[in-house]
Amino acid sequence: DFLKPTLLVGLFKPPEELSALVVMELLYYYALAHQDSFDVRWIKNGTVSDSLIAPMADYLMKKENGGLQVKGGCRVKQISIDKDQRDGKMYARK
Repeated sequence: DFLKPTLLVGLFKPPEELSALVVMELLYYYALAHQDSFDVRWIKNGTVSDSLIAPMADYLMKKENGGLQVKGGCRVKQISIDKDQRDGKMYARK
């Protein structure tokens, strides 16, 4: 495994204690240091948070997309999913 040892060495914590944003930023930094070893597209401007997390949060908070409440610095404990009886689609319950 590449990920767990990298996180332990880079951030001194096991992956289960880290947020997705922190992990993505470390991997972005690590990949930038080894650009010749990776075949990926890089974020041209801004940070991982500005380019990926904030737009996703904005999308999820719109009423037509479920109107979720996004809280920064919080850990998700549980996601409850229900099946709609009318259309059979799965939805996250508030």
